[in-house]
Amino acid sequence: MATLNTPLIQPIYAFDPQYNYSVSFTYTGNQTVRNRAVVLDNDTYQTVYDSEQDRMRLDHVFPGGTFVPGKTYQVRIQVFDAYGNESALSAPVLFYCFTTPEFYFEDMQDTATLHTANPKLTLHYFQREHEPLQDFQFYLYDYDKSLAASSGHKYDPADMSHTFYGLKNESEYYIRTTGTTVHGFSVDTGYIKINIQYFVMPANVLFEAKNHPENGSISLESGVIDIGYEIDNDNYSLKNSELIIGSDNTLTYNAGFKITDEFKVFVKARKLPLNSAFFKMRCPETGNYLDIHVEKLGKAYYGVLHVPYGKTLGAYHVFAELPQSYIADIQGFLLADTENNLIMLAGTDYQDLYTTVFEISYKKGLYDLHIYYEADTVTEDI
Repeated sequence: MATLNTPLIQPIYAFDPQYNYSVSFTYTGNQTVRNRAVVLDNDTYQTVYDSEQDRMRLDHVFPGGTFVPGKTYQVRIQVFDAYGNESALSAPVLFYCFTTPEFYFEDMQDTATLHTANPKLTLHYFQREHEPLQDFQFYLYDYDKSLAASSGHKYDPADMSHTFYGLKNESEYYIRTTGTTVHGFSVDTGYIKINIQYFVMPANVLFEAKNHPENGSISLESGVIDIGYEIDNDNYSLKNSELIIGSDNTLTYNAGFKITDEFKVFVKARKLPLNSAFFKMRCPETGNYLDIHVEKLGKAYYGVLHVPYGKTLGAYHVFAELPQSYIADIQGFLLADTENNLIMLAGTDYQDLYTTVFEISYKKGLYDLHIYYEADTVTEDI
């Protein structure tokens, strides 16, 4: 009978012996049909496991409950082919068994609402057999679980916290932390959803305090007004501080929104369809509506403000070019979503870094349009 090549056991990371665990090995030669694992207690050198398994896969499965948490073992593997040939026992490989550690965020439940743009995350770690945590890393994901930020590897078990800065108001995120113990036991908090809600003071809101000495009181006045609105149908969603409406839907501000003098209106939008009006406004003192759409002229893209009347020009159009660097990637390909809507806020580094601003101004009887991009910023009042 021939002697088969000796298998080589791959590294074994620490595991919880309460559950089944598969030990993999490499081998070259005839197809194996059976393998044998021999396990010794590393302290007493007594055999605690000696079993054969009929399988062609190059692994051996330890049944749950075979070993004891907190102990160290040696394992050797032997293989057999269909002709009765066998290999020598492999070189021994050491492995460790531990109870699964406790590893989670303190004071943090799934779908928790956090009232800050800069959440501080703190980890809880406990291992029954006192296996130390060697390294860990915090992750922040967007609502679609795309990676937004990470802490980098941390190694100090005395400081198991990290702060992520600049989270957007009215937005959903996921947080997660993974780590490894000294002997290679992998730990993972899993994805935890968080909702960010905090108060942001608008830059154009001014409060005026008035003293009333006659009755010993103070009153506050501001320029804030309540604007009413209505949406045609249910084809919309609110996500990450943005209203997303379908092409068959319209948002109408119908109360508290009236302009009778010179003014500026700022429209911020993302993923707009081409050649279709996305904003309409009734012109002061008339029943006519102006509108804005985006169209391609030659190789450039323009925001087009259509004014149906004018005191001096009559009906006219105002064209404002969109900077090309913000609507195409570095290869020059148009950035669009799956429905061919132009993603006009895209930067070459990260497509959600900038927001498109359409600035409509009305002065001396004429309308004008300017288009620019602003970086998404967060202001927090705490």
